[in-house]
Amino acid sequence: MEADDDEYVRPQVSISYLQDLLISEYKLKIINYAELNGHEDRNYHIFCEETESTEHKSVFSQDQCESVCTRNSCSAIQTGVCSKYEYVVKVMDLVHSENFSSRSERIQMQMKVQDHLLDCGFVCPKVVPSSSGSVVQRFVTSEENVHYLTYMTKYIHGSTLFDIAPLSTETLYEVGSLLAQLHCSLKDAVIPSLELKSASVWALENAFKIKDFVSKAELDAGEQSLVSAVLDHFAQNVLAQMTELPHGVIHGDFHDENILILGRRENNRITENLVSNSDQVVHIRSKYTVIDFADISYSPLVFDLAISASYFMMSHAQPDFIEIVGHFLCGYFMVRRPTPKEVRSLFASICAAFCREVVLAKHSYLEQSRSNSYLITAVDAGLRQLKEIWRIGQGDVMTVWSGIWERYGLTLENWCEEIVI
Repeated sequence: MEADDDEYVRPQVSISYLQDLLISEYKLKIINYAELNGHEDRNYHIFCEETESTEHKSVFSQDQCESVCTRNSCSAIQTGVCSKYEYVVKVMDLVHSENFSSRSERIQMQMKVQDHLLDCGFVCPKVVPSSSGSVVQRFVTSEENVHYLTYMTKYIHGSTLFDIAPLSTETLYEVGSLLAQLHCSLKDAVIPSLELKSASVWALENAFKIKDFVSKAELDAGEQSLVSAVLDHFAQNVLAQMTELPHGVIHGDFHDENILILGRRENNRITENLVSNSDQVVHIRSKYTVIDFADISYSPLVFDLAISASYFMMSHAQPDFIEIVGHFLCGYFMVRRPTPKEVRSLFASICAAFCREVVLAKHSYLEQSRSNSYLITAVDAGLRQLKEIWRIGQGDVMTVWSGIWERYGLTLENWCEEIVI
């Protein structure tokens, strides 16, 4: 969720709208489509054929299309009609038409981040310009006069980490390394940081705003008291010293449904797209891709780490959820070593990230008339885990993680500021 959260409405999109958009702006005709998960926006994986010649095509082989269609139960494969052109279309409701300029500028900034990462050897979505060359489209539905903002990226074949859960400790370690590599690479990106500061309630630096939603999230008195205590602790021990934490461009939504293992799923196994290279950095960047950069901001790097750690705990939902995320954190720290202040901020930041998901996702779910089940998948597990990790306390949790990190040869005594890759 981006800025202007209080006014945001989830788009109500019809297939006729998508068809009109693709024909008018991209000269493409939809053969079939499947809606992808999303919190507030609408995301569509579309299969197309061209209506006239254009240079902005993303061509895939027929067997790749068949694999994706089969995985998404696409009826086109059964009829023998399957397009070679695959994209992802994101649709956002502007609510007020004057929001177009600011939202468009933010999306353009997201594209700069993705282009920078592509130049650094990462695999991430590449924006597809319209036939007129524009990146972001403003589209007004004829029947309801509703303003939508849309853009399109090339579809990347792969399976989300959510699809292959439970995740191994090796995978969690690699994904932690991937996030650290992303942070180190973005340190050199020429992107105006002030334009990336987020006003969103989902941004951890704005966690104090979460209290405004607690009473609307159907939490009992004890749960509301817990959330309030966690947020007060976070404000006093982290936000009060936030300027002393290392900052950079962060993803903001780095979790198991926004990370793909590249390759195709066959017989419930992943055929990975890997290069023959012993270099661990190249190996990881060629194995995984990160999608959905809608929540990027210039923020403390530890906030990205905390948000991700909380998501991996919630998706694991097993008694060893604290131990398992220690491998993710270690993968990160072996590439980018934290400062002492970041280490001290980690526990409180993870607890605040739990509150963020439990309260805001539950509120959004209720606001959407309980129709978007994707929002609620991790809430119950997150609430249970927040209670548990808060009961155990920072000292004992850090002791568990330190024991895991020592297995990799990483101890608190030998940490330094940063390793640049």
